[in-house]
Amino acid sequence: MKYQVAIIGGGPAGYMAAEAAGRAGLSVVLFEKRALGGVCLNEGCIPTKTLLYSAKVFDTARHAQKYAVATAEPSFDLAKIIARKQKVVRKLVLGIKSKLTAAGVTMVTGEAEVADKSHVKCGEELYECDNLLLCAGSETFIPPIPGVEGVPYWTHRDALDCKQLPASLAIVGGGVIGMEFASFFNSLGTKVTVIEMLDEILGGMDRELSALLRADYAKRGITFLTSTKVTALEGDASSVRVSVENADGASVVEAEKVLLSVGRRPVLTGFGLENLD
Repeated sequence: MKYQVAIIGGGPAGYMAAEAAGRAGLSVVLFEKRALGGVCLNEGCIPTKTLLYSAKVFDTARHAQKYAVATAEPSFDLAKIIARKQKVVRKLVLGIKSKLTAAGVTMVTGEAEVADKSHVKCGEELYECDNLLLCAGSETFIPPIPGVEGVPYWTHRDALDCKQLPASLAIVGGGVIGMEFASFFNSLGTKVTVIEMLDEILGGMDRELSALLRADYAKRGITFLTSTKVTALEGDASSVRVSVENADGASVVEAEKVLLSVGRRPVLTGFGLENLD
């Protein structure tokens, strides 16, 4: 099978390029090993905002009396919150698939590997192409913290699909992803501690706004340890102990779960990049 354009990666860069090329009249094949939409749609921006909206509605119901509205004691169903998130994601993924189909793009689900500059292999099939576009995206960076290999830590994927609400959660990393999960779990009643190596959360963003957000979250009961380095992790399925150091010395943060959210890095291996001249 020969195509004018072969694209590895069905995230925003890949599927938008595929649609544009298809609508321009080129023959296009798009490879995606998981689901169309990439991180943002399947395990990032969209699902986290969906969870946060459920949490916001719950918070509003809990404080309805502030607005002269009487309600019964509100409650939530975590399984249904997660199910709603999945429904929203599925609907948007189908929307992308529909647009690509309309553009004449051939979609292949599976792990694609670059055989050479003119061929891509997926499964047992070999696809010939005139042009190759690599849109492999990024992956969660797991910091080399001593003991991390022996701890059942969460990444954002685990947090998005949690089956049972933890009583306490330690979040390593005060970036955007960490703060979204801090807000969500705090709203549902989890005791949240955010550990950030920099002196302010949301590094790289406006410091005044970051400080205002941190102060607001602190009023809600979220604990912040800024300018704090994680030195070790230990624990089991029931609890995790996070050893930290800051200007006040060494201490230990204990929590039922720990979420590692220190950033992402580009995917540069696993799809045959080394086979290109």
